[in-house]
Amino acid sequence: MRRTGSWGLLADCAVREVAKRSKRLWIAVLHQAIEDAKGNTRSAEKPASSVEDPQRDALIWIFHDRSRAGNSFRAICDLLDIDADQARQHLRRVPAIRRGLRRARLDMGQGEA
Repeated sequence: MRRTGSWGLLADCAVREVAKRSKRLWIAVLHQAIEDAKGNTRSAEKPASSVEDPQRDALIWIFHDRSRAGNSFRAICDLLDIDADQARQHLRRVPAIRRGLRRARLDMGQGEA
């Protein structure tokens, strides 16, 4: 660690680094949720039929969770400066997600307000 002569400056650098790492983590969470929502869940231990559970969970989390909890889709989008409603509209155009919403009977537009 480089000494700058000011512990305040070092603390600021540490805070920025933690914030950067936190954003990378939430980006990875969103990425995984989108892959799950598309039905791209891969697991060597699980049969293909079990893919529907993670897909359904991801679709509910993205499109129907109205929570403002820190780990909600909207809260993570806010943290990453992403408009959650626009992201949902964009994701709804992805063919695999549209199919998943229809298959799970979640395509009624609820939770997107």
